[in-house]
Amino acid sequence: MSLETGDSLAPTAGATILVVDDQPNNIQMVGSQLALAGFDVMPALSGAQALARIRARAPDLILLDLLMPEMDGFAVLAQLRAGPLANVPVIVLTSLQERELLVRAFAAGAVDYLTKPFVVEELLARVRTHIELKRARDHLARIAREQNELTQIVAHDLKSPLSNIQFSAQMLQQKRDLPADRLDGLLRTIADSATEALQFVQGYLGRWADGELRRRHTIEPIVLQPLIEDLLGRMADAAAARGIEIVLTAATEVPGVAADRIGIRNVLQNLLSNAVRYGGGDSRVDVELARGTIGHVRVSVLDRGPGISTADQARLFRRYARLPAARGVRDSTGLGLAIAKQEVTQMGGQLWYEDRQGGGAVFALELPTAG
Repeated sequence: MSLETGDSLAPTAGATILVVDDQPNNIQMVGSQLALAGFDVMPALSGAQALARIRARAPDLILLDLLMPEMDGFAVLAQLRAGPLANVPVIVLTSLQERELLVRAFAAGAVDYLTKPFVVEELLARVRTHIELKRARDHLARIAREQNELTQIVAHDLKSPLSNIQFSAQMLQQKRDLPADRLDGLLRTIADSATEALQFVQGYLGRWADGELRRRHTIEPIVLQPLIEDLLGRMADAAAARGIEIVLTAATEVPGVAADRIGIRNVLQNLLSNAVRYGGGDSRVDVELARGTIGHVRVSVLDRGPGISTADQARLFRRYARLPAARGVRDSTGLGLAIAKQEVTQMGGQLWYEDRQGGGAVFALELPTAG
């Protein structure tokens, strides 16, 4: 492999190039030009060595000789395209006499080729072009993932207030002779839930206008007991309809927490609604508010449902992991606990599951104390 030298182009910062060739002199010549241009070069003298180095550290681009003993470039391409690094661009190196191999190389996943002898400017230009294309694709993929995550969060967070409105409206339709205090409570739930949904939509539109895709947390001091009591008041009728009593036990002198008000409200509402829906009918759900580990406040939601098997616990907080208790539930998305875990973590806390002594489930979270 010979190089016709020329002026180097501006470096592409931070890019790692894997150069695969069974001839050390070839690697040295190509690698020296790439290094002078500012690239980080990883050498590999065989296909097997290349795959081992890729597993240890993913490159931004691969320069791959097609004709090598034992494992040739086609075998390397086949393994790459079958693995998690299928999106890493590969430029194959070939001579004029090997041009008939290019069709096979492109079919195997190569994105470009260079013929020997190389012109330095052409080598650097093609390397830089494909790195920039990969970075652009990665950027677009990241934006798509963020938009998808935000859409899931918006849909999930709106589901709770809309469910409260739906249940309260159904109660008003079915039981028209309700006492005045129950009637006022249902109407207040409808009004408060509608306000909560509208505030969420307004906040979402404001973040969208600012070009911010992720949820923006506003950390402030929050006293949890009144917030929990308000949630329990809204859920009382839905719990009673399932024969479930919810009891709050709050320790004395529990400090406030540093959290996002909307975020922690959504998390607690998710845990409570899960306990009511899956905690077993004609039973009791306990909510405990107390000091946790040093510098933290703990909220625990305990039910007497079937609990969660060891196998299911391993995927409990994954997205779309619908557990056996939730299967057959029409509005279960498998997102609630995953989003709750993400929210609590972003607020500097922890959320976990424990088996309840005597049977049932415990979902507990800890948040740092305010101040």
